[in-house]
Amino acid sequence: MVRELLLEIAEKTVKLASKERIDQAQANAFIRDTALTRYANSQIHQNVASKAGGVALKVVKNKRIGTLRINSLEDEQIQRAVKNVVKIAKVTPPNKDFRSLPQPQKWTPIKGVFDKETADCSPDYRAQRVREIIETAHSKSPKVKAVAGSFFTGSMAFAISNSLGVSAWAELSLASVATTVISRAGRSQGFGSWEQHSRCVKNLDAVAVASQAAEKSVQSVKPSRVPPGEYEVVLSPLAVSTFLDFLGYIGFSATPYQDGESFIKYHLNKQVFDEKLTVKDDARDPKSLFTMPVDGEGVPKRETQLIEKGVVSEGSICYDSLTAGREKKQSTGHAAPPFLGWGYFRPLPINMIASPSDSSLEEMIADTQHGIFVTRFHYTNPVEPTKAILTGLTRDGTFLIEKGEMSKPVMNLRYTDSMLSALRSIPLVGKELQCLQETTVPAVKLEKLRFTGITEY
Repeated sequence: MVRELLLEIAEKTVKLASKERIDQAQANAFIRDTALTRYANSQIHQNVASKAGGVALKVVKNKRIGTLRINSLEDEQIQRAVKNVVKIAKVTPPNKDFRSLPQPQKWTPIKGVFDKETADCSPDYRAQRVREIIETAHSKSPKVKAVAGSFFTGSMAFAISNSLGVSAWAELSLASVATTVISRAGRSQGFGSWEQHSRCVKNLDAVAVASQAAEKSVQSVKPSRVPPGEYEVVLSPLAVSTFLDFLGYIGFSATPYQDGESFIKYHLNKQVFDEKLTVKDDARDPKSLFTMPVDGEGVPKRETQLIEKGVVSEGSICYDSLTAGREKKQSTGHAAPPFLGWGYFRPLPINMIASPSDSSLEEMIADTQHGIFVTRFHYTNPVEPTKAILTGLTRDGTFLIEKGEMSKPVMNLRYTDSMLSALRSIPLVGKELQCLQETTVPAVKLEKLRFTGITEY
């Protein structure tokens, strides 16, 4: 099986590295087997598949750390990589904060996270679901002019070994569908989007995704201008996920915390968010997408309480072995798995789950006298991490709410606000959770969000 092959490669690589007179070595062998069907202008235009493997290496000599990643599982390439990573370590300055690679700990596999039907999903199956999406969207209104998006299926696996005795693996299947619908009335265009993610392809509802996107698109034509300012906002789960993703990156990661850039460092044991906001990171919870028993260093995954009734603390911080060593702590199991790619270069929570409450989206809208409904954000970036200030644009379905009803579409707005302010008062939290890659979240209503600009579309 794949995991046995990867574990064999990882262990063999560590043995090779250990012959090079180094102190410690770690090897992470991985395979990413994926397929993607893309569509635009209401037709499929690309179907691609890729099966790629590789090894991520780390060696330590006198606290000099060398790292190298190769996209090959061939013996000759691995042998060459071992020689090269040792050379890298020799010319790298010592890292005084390094203590050790992880010691082996007991871990248990998670059942039911790998679905063979999803891993082996055929192009015909994806094409049929895309056809349903396109036909459903166009059936909603003659205003619908184009449907675009992607349908993804595949599997990912890795095995980790180190010279201290760590030996572990993880394997899971993944599927996702994302759709954007473009509508037109005269010279005005409207946009709507929606997406779903699951470890089982049969759990994706193509018709529901198309319906959500098409309805928002048709409703979005001929948007009006509204002035910037503070508004009550109702956020769909897509919009909520953006806020949490960035809080994870700028706040809950040990890297910005130790660099003095995390807002948490200046608000320890304080209630900085509404008490309705409780968020955990738990890779063993089936509601999370990237369900794995161990992290990218073979450390067992365990639940981490990021926000407890609005309160953040030292326990909110996510560590890998290197960042934990700086504070003489233990890793919390947040080293990134290798198949997530180069963008995950710091310990991050990728299994965030927000606690739901008892409100429906309709109740949130009905509770709003004058506000904005946001389907999702894009181009979000941090402005001032220590104050958790983010900025970005609304997209694909932004509406004015008046007297408890969504009255009309509005041109997209730029928001610039501190999450310490925006999430300080949350009147309502949704009862349904939606899994969106690194986060599983409900819709929420915020008492206020500051919009600082307006677009021309």
